[in-house]
Amino acid sequence: MPPSFESSITTLTGTAASSPVSEVDEMHAAVPNVPVISSLSSVYSVSALPSQEHRWASLVASFEQLYPNEDLTFIARSPGRVNLIGEHIDYSLFDVLPMAITQDVLIAVHVGATDGQIVLNNTDPHFPARTFNIADLKEIEIDATVHEWSNYFLAGVKGAFSLLPSAKIPSMHCLIDGRIPTGSGLSSSSAFVCASLLAIVTAVKAMAPNSTSFASAVTKSDLVQSSVVSERYVGVNSGGMDQSASVFGVPGHALQVQFYPALKATPIAFQSDGFAFVIANTLVVADKHVTGPIHYNLRVVETAVAAEILAKQCGLGPLPIRDGFGGTVRGVVEAFKARGVDATGVMNKVKEVFSKEEGYTLAETAQLLGQSELEITKKYMTRFPVRFERFQFRARALHVLEEAQRVQKFCQMLTHAPADQDGADAEEQYLRALASIMTASHQSCRDLFDCSCEELDELVGLAVANGAYGSRLTGAGWGGATVSLVRKDKAAEFVQCLKKEYYLKRYPEISEDKMNDAICITEPALGSAVVVGNYNV
Repeated sequence: MPPSFESSITTLTGTAASSPVSEVDEMHAAVPNVPVISSLSSVYSVSALPSQEHRWASLVASFEQLYPNEDLTFIARSPGRVNLIGEHIDYSLFDVLPMAITQDVLIAVHVGATDGQIVLNNTDPHFPARTFNIADLKEIEIDATVHEWSNYFLAGVKGAFSLLPSAKIPSMHCLIDGRIPTGSGLSSSSAFVCASLLAIVTAVKAMAPNSTSFASAVTKSDLVQSSVVSERYVGVNSGGMDQSASVFGVPGHALQVQFYPALKATPIAFQSDGFAFVIANTLVVADKHVTGPIHYNLRVVETAVAAEILAKQCGLGPLPIRDGFGGTVRGVVEAFKARGVDATGVMNKVKEVFSKEEGYTLAETAQLLGQSELEITKKYMTRFPVRFERFQFRARALHVLEEAQRVQKFCQMLTHAPADQDGADAEEQYLRALASIMTASHQSCRDLFDCSCEELDELVGLAVANGAYGSRLTGAGWGGATVSLVRKDKAAEFVQCLKKEYYLKRYPEISEDKMNDAICITEPALGSAVVVGNYNV
């Protein structure tokens, strides 16, 4: 039987630090593992608690009805994320600035059945029950071309075997509840994979011989790195931002996530309480697992191949390889830096090497790399197939370089907000300066990276017209959501304006509940956790 959870609870409060980094750094140093907590008040903010209490009570009741003779052992959770700045640069190993959000994926688990199966049920009736024999799990193949909801859990299984090669996965009877809209740009798939991997590893550790505790099931870093690899089994060549935000999230803080030279997540407290971020979902589904060959995965290939071409054409030598896939633009920047070339110089090199703004065919790419078309296809386009006519190396590389600079500037501004005594004018100028970075990011995503769409551009325009200081797409793009910077005292009014001018005009039959799910004032939330106990405050 699983160990008793009462003796093993590690609590993590949602108290925000008063300084940008120091107190939270101490907390992370003290709690490097995914926390095991006992009350919802340690998971959610005061404003989110009432609705979450009702939701969790409903989940527990549904679990008991579904599995009437089985105790609920634990609930694994991982949240979605909103990326404030730094789009499509994580897989080039540049810093990003996301934050975890309240919306999350919950997996309620009973461990210890004797049927030798993993049983998956979902609170959403659109996702039918699935059963897998544990004996088959090591050899099971995931068909990434089939859009099957249980594949995300199986991706977590793959990650568990990678993290714990000799793991003996016990029987698990699960009920899954996800509140992150799919295809919304808020990383529902990454949250699902993270929660699945966390649930499996927790179950393995709980059933291990001589185990007396749920604590120390997995470190946050291991969960992130294994989840990044796991999600590739469902066809996405992920860079790691989504998983990092979901796992490392800290209440009251954004996260400066660094991938070079090693994974590091630094919480940054919001030094001003005068502003808020509003997430607005276009309701255009942007599923990168479906459209990856022409959108997300193609951009990963374009940036990696652009880096390799720059290295060859500029005599930089071999680049460090990211996860066995290819070089990165970050690798190019570091190689140039060692030669005394600054960021402006690197951008000039990009424009010089990629002089054809119309793009490059596969044959032209092969000529630049000094490789055959077959070699390039095998290396970059086999595991994650792509479809294209011309690679847009120049535009993609310029976006990555410029966006990386915007992240650094945004992070610096967050930690140097005007003091109260500086007055209202100083705060106004501060918010406008932050907003200008967001606006430039959206323009770059639209014009250089070509990952916006009509609905995103419309929402961004309406946001600014209705009082937002700045607005931009967030997530992979091609649909999904926007994030807008607004004054906190105007946020509720802003939400009503977008409901009227976007949702009711584009979707006149939309219900109030669906609108409330589509647009919300968000706040930074706790990352992944295992919850045990009475599942209440």
